[in-house]
Amino acid sequence: MCGIAVAINWNDAEASVRRLIAGILHRGDITDAVATPRANTAMCTRRLRIVDAAHGAQPQASFDGRLLVSFNGEIYNHAELRRELEALGVPFRTQCDTEVLANALQVWGVGALKRLAGMYAFVAFDAATGEFLAARDPFGVKPLYLVQSGAGFLFCSEIRPLLDATETGEVMLLPPGHLLTRDFCTSFYTLPAPAALGPSAPRELDAILCEAVRSRLPEGLPVAALFSGGIDSTLMMHYARRFRPGIPGYFIGGPDAPDHAYARAYADRAGFEMRTVAVAPHGPDTLALLDRVVETVESFEPSVVRPSLYSYLVSQRIHQDGYRVALCGEGADELFAGYGPLEHTFAQGNALGRNVQEQCLSMMNRANLQRVDRCAMRFELEIREPFLDLALVEHAARLDASALLRTVGGLPRGKEPLREIYDLYPAELPVEIRDRRKIQFDEGAGLASESAAWPALFEEAVSDADFADGKREFAAYEIATKEELYYMRKLAAAMDVSRLPHLRGRIRLYVPQETAPMPEAMKRLAPSA
Repeated sequence: MCGIAVAINWNDAEASVRRLIAGILHRGDITDAVATPRANTAMCTRRLRIVDAAHGAQPQASFDGRLLVSFNGEIYNHAELRRELEALGVPFRTQCDTEVLANALQVWGVGALKRLAGMYAFVAFDAATGEFLAARDPFGVKPLYLVQSGAGFLFCSEIRPLLDATETGEVMLLPPGHLLTRDFCTSFYTLPAPAALGPSAPRELDAILCEAVRSRLPEGLPVAALFSGGIDSTLMMHYARRFRPGIPGYFIGGPDAPDHAYARAYADRAGFEMRTVAVAPHGPDTLALLDRVVETVESFEPSVVRPSLYSYLVSQRIHQDGYRVALCGEGADELFAGYGPLEHTFAQGNALGRNVQEQCLSMMNRANLQRVDRCAMRFELEIREPFLDLALVEHAARLDASALLRTVGGLPRGKEPLREIYDLYPAELPVEIRDRRKIQFDEGAGLASESAAWPALFEEAVSDADFADGKREFAAYEIATKEELYYMRKLAAAMDVSRLPHLRGRIRLYVPQETAPMPEAMKRLAPSA
């Protein structure tokens, strides 16, 4: 886990890369040496030392020295790939997963991407030819941005350093599951589309999820978890404690929060430490904190900024407690119909449900996952998402709508496959959590931002006249509320938003023509995007 900076065929490449690295020092604890494999080319990494900390300096070279890789993320199956490559006669110098990636690319080419299990964004440079390959993991857990100027490319893990490093050119994001070369950009991953859909298989899902959690536990390092007392985080803790009994769970909110009683009951029952991170979202310092959060997450959309307030504070606390790695439950609602719009559309058939599900998954890289990456890495913390394991995604893709849902109280209720795992462990997993209906995170944490106190923050900060002016000034961004304008002004003060074309495409869920109106209660349970 780290931040990368790469300049290819770029004038004053080394100086540009050093400026980029200076903007992402928070993403790691050591800056590796700048490599200059060819004229007008430079590569550098701000590295958070986790895998082979002593020998993992980047860029890592392939066995023949030809391919250099700057890498951000974690390859969870790097040990298996190493054994496979060693069987082919490939030598290794380190235990680092970045070296595994460099050798895999050199041996298997682009086909290596199909073998990777992990979260990643990287740039691989061929020192012999000057060609490069950049790629980003299937769901965009790890970020990668770039500026192109003619035949030159500048890459970085965050947006603002690119804006600061060059005064011209738009900053583009490499889409999830895509690769980029000098000549083309194309997708290398698409969501599974099974020929037939079927019932749930609780024991199979149990084994897949257990392995997804196990593979994300860092070897030789302590690990923490974000824990809300909901279905997903409880399952995650259930598996993680098999391998790390001492793992603590971090709960956001106070003892009066709706989620607290569930979380405390399970923590006491399972016997692990639950650490509470108190948040007062309507206090005198809220706006100042939101200013920092907006700059951190590089977004102005309320659906990103609001939950980022809590992600920022819990990441800060986990870092203060000495952890470099934590687990979270992102992805479970998207895969198993946990959101109201997914419950509603899957209740009307697979086609409609899959359409909305694909939208939810495709939005994650600019919403939940961007929030998690920026807030965690602001405090040198790597957060891993077991529910986005590709084997788990494939399993979920094979489930019929009838397997995802059950009608309870006259309304469809999602995540039935995950609830069925609770029935496999009746003595360990509480039925009270199994039978919970989803509530929005801020509501469960006792911090509901829809309360009267939250909009009042922005009514006081933005006058009606300023709102009218702001809507005209930022017309391309479809500003609809004073809250949005407040965030946009803070973001625009920190960076030139006119050079960020992706911000003009708002993060919105489109529910196609449907046969029944969606109940208001289900609309509120929309994804944070």
